[in-house]
Amino acid sequence: MLIVLPLLLLCCGVGTVHSTTVHENSKDFLSLLEFKRGISDPKGALGNWINSTHICRWNGVKCTTTPPLRVMNVTLTGQSLAGTISPSLGNLTFLNHLDLSSNALVGTIPPLGHLKQLKNLFLNNNNLSGTIPDALANCSDLSLLDFSTNFLVGSIPPKLGLLSNLEYLNLGTNQLEGSIPDAFGQLVDLRSLLLETNRLSGEIPDAIFRLSSLQYLGLGYNMLRMALPPNMGDHFPNLVQLGLQSNFFEGPIPASIGNAIGLEAIDLSFNNFTGQIPSFGKLSNLSYLNLQHNDLVARGNESWEFLNALGN
Repeated sequence: MLIVLPLLLLCCGVGTVHSTTVHENSKDFLSLLEFKRGISDPKGALGNWINSTHICRWNGVKCTTTPPLRVMNVTLTGQSLAGTISPSLGNLTFLNHLDLSSNALVGTIPPLGHLKQLKNLFLNNNNLSGTIPDALANCSDLSLLDFSTNFLVGSIPPKLGLLSNLEYLNLGTNQLEGSIPDAFGQLVDLRSLLLETNRLSGEIPDAIFRLSSLQYLGLGYNMLRMALPPNMGDHFPNLVQLGLQSNFFEGPIPASIGNAIGLEAIDLSFNNFTGQIPSFGKLSNLSYLNLQHNDLVARGNESWEFLNALGN
């Protein structure tokens, strides 16, 4: 009996070792488990987020390829997840891609300022509320940021203008108020600025018109008001889509818009533009033009030349 007992203990010990997965980084492991605790998961997308499965094999999780293995990608889009986003995700310091889009998440955006390697952040198409945290400005590698189609309120933090690597910014379809930050003029690599369907007011900062990298500018369905700069089109050589509809813009439509030869879509409808319609004949890629509900005029044959030019 004295011999059998140690053998039994040894067998139990071996069984324990084989049934438990060793996680090289307990910080990432515990951070994701904390996130799971605040989530309702009707589709079972997080079903294998358990201790006996290695964290790098969890659904939606990808890790670095060399030890110690760290979480670098969490993608859980369209999984009907509900609940709140735990601040514990801010502990995943090797994370460079976080996509929780198209779910039913509620609550506020947690502080994620410690994620220095984060490049892509998608929280769009949820039910998030509250304000956009200033701390996001500390995520200095951010390239793509999409918070569209939520219930975010307050003003747009000017500190987002410090994200010098930002290429895509979509805050559309929220309840944001105030002005477009002047600091956005520092985002020299910005290709998409999409702020449509909010409650933004005031004027477009002059610096925005000098962002020559812009391809998509969507500011429709706000309360912006001003006369557009006469030379605005000359500063947007790469512009593909221009959406300024349903605001309070006034004055003439700048003829220079016709110099942004890459334009495919222009929507200036439901504003207070006046005067004649300029020629867009150089825009050989133009497939959509909406100028309805303005105070535009055409008197005499010369005023109708824009129609002939559209034949190009």
